[in-house]
Amino acid sequence: MNAVLITAGNKRIGRSIALKLSRAGFYIYLHHHDSGEEATQTLGELEGAGEIIKCDLGCYSAVEEMIKDLSTKTQKLTHVVNNASLFSCDQALDFTENSFVDHMNVNLRGPLQLARGLHNILEKNDRGSVINILDSKVFALNADFFSYTLSKHGLFGATEMMAQALSPKVRVNGIAPGLTMISETQNQENFELASHMNFVGSPINVDDIANSVLHLINSSSINGAVIPVDGGQKMMNFTKDVVDVATGILNKNK
Repeated sequence: MNAVLITAGNKRIGRSIALKLSRAGFYIYLHHHDSGEEATQTLGELEGAGEIIKCDLGCYSAVEEMIKDLSTKTQKLTHVVNNASLFSCDQALDFTENSFVDHMNVNLRGPLQLARGLHNILEKNDRGSVINILDSKVFALNADFFSYTLSKHGLFGATEMMAQALSPKVRVNGIAPGLTMISETQNQENFELASHMNFVGSPINVDDIANSVLHLINSSSINGAVIPVDGGQKMMNFTKDVVDVATGILNKNK
């Protein structure tokens, strides 16, 4: 049975990806950092087999230890979904050393370690893949959520670079979702407005993201591609983050 590691697979988008891939017959390595209860609950909802993997993706040595541990597992790792993200607000004028480094470690360096690790685990004639979960903002940059956005843009570029460097054993692709679920920075009113700011006029269906992950895993000819799953939001070219655009509209209408 092929196995897939899904970082932050215990909740939100990661949970939906885990459920989809489990139904498709994959063994699931369900990663979490400090949400063991949620991970246990999600593991119990899988239709197939899996196990929980705990790791702090912000720690280089911890990621290397996780890769070493995965290399010894009975269910051989063949795919990685880099879904975990740190998403905190800072700006170009107020980012700190910690906010910058933390975003880069979790959102960029950790995924690169895992892609490299998968390549090293696979034998010469094995084939696997990495799917990086990005953000629609990589196609239409704005300066809001500065360190987060920069880390995702770095992973966007690294997707193509790693696709070249790790071939032919590992294909590397990405998915860039639009607004799918309410974030901690939003209230319900803001989410309802912001999530409809795309050309289909609705929040992104999380199942479409999960289906896209499965499509990329199964499509052996796709390498170095990033699929926008954003309802066309990337074509709107907002000069601010869509959440902040919605905030401005709501404040203006009060």
